[in-house]
Amino acid sequence: MRVVNWNIEWMNRWFRGNASPSWGTFDPDRGSGLTSDDAREAAGRVARVVATLSPDVLCLQEGPSAVEEMQLFLDDVVTPATGAQWQMIQGTDGGAQKLYVLRREGGRCAAIQRADDPETLALADIWDADVNGDMLLEGYDFTRLPLVVDADPVGAAPVRIVVLHTKSKYVQFGQSKWEDPARRQEFVVQALEARRRISAEGFRLRGYLDTLVQADGDARIVVTGDFNDGPGRDLFERSYLTHNVADIVLGSTFYPELIFHHPLIARVPAPQLFTARFDDFVDGVLDRPLLLDHFAVSPALRSHVEDAGIGHDAFEAEVENDGEPRAKRPSDHRPIWLDLGAPLSG
Repeated sequence: MRVVNWNIEWMNRWFRGNASPSWGTFDPDRGSGLTSDDAREAAGRVARVVATLSPDVLCLQEGPSAVEEMQLFLDDVVTPATGAQWQMIQGTDGGAQKLYVLRREGGRCAAIQRADDPETLALADIWDADVNGDMLLEGYDFTRLPLVVDADPVGAAPVRIVVLHTKSKYVQFGQSKWEDPARRQEFVVQALEARRRISAEGFRLRGYLDTLVQADGDARIVVTGDFNDGPGRDLFERSYLTHNVADIVLGSTFYPELIFHHPLIARVPAPQLFTARFDDFVDGVLDRPLLLDHFAVSPALRSHVEDAGIGHDAFEAEVENDGEPRAKRPSDHRPIWLDLGAPLSG
């Protein structure tokens, strides 16, 4: 069974109308938004990448706010490109950046359903965390509640898929604040709060994973999504002692039986180990390659990972004119993929 994860850049900006959707968001009075043709072009590039990677299960971040808009995308471009119908489950929150899990009908996944066990439902509860550094615990909840789906591979045991999109590190007007000595500290405070929120979400998710694996050592779990963090230590982790959320989710070396496996690290050559490129104005690195999108596989499922990778070739084939304007690129993130082999019994 192939699982593909992809943060598809602001899909909500392709559509207007929500429950009665149509393509395009261009506003002639403001001179902004995508025309219908531009939105369809961007969507077509995405659909061709999906067709090339041929997922059985497709996990998405930054999906549209309405299921009707996603259905329009599937009906108009994805089904023609892939020759398949798709079942969808939408995340319960996230506003204009929804989580989705899609199943390709006729593929190697027989069914998907939203998980409703008590541990999963409890992810929606508020917990105590000090996210602003004032040394006081306050109620906090996920920026986007993880979407947890149980998948049934054909001829194999079920696999739980947890889709995550943590709080963004983005700070409004961040670069101008950083470059202004009078406002740099303002930027640092806002950036640290964002990172503390990401850490809080990582710790809460890791507690959930510990609960599942401690209750069942044979639990078959795949965590995937945009963690907004990855290998390496940025300024805030080096000097302000924030946490690396990918390390948190993977688990502690003090509990080796609970550590999740990162299948991309062992299988993707170091120069290709990135899913996005962004200018890093803090460390002064232009077009910095970043591994923001991840798979984390539970101990019992590790031996059934046949292969994994990043869809660079499929992605690059759909980039025109260096990806500018928006219609000339499929996304600002590259998709990642994971192949699980049978038997998946434990």
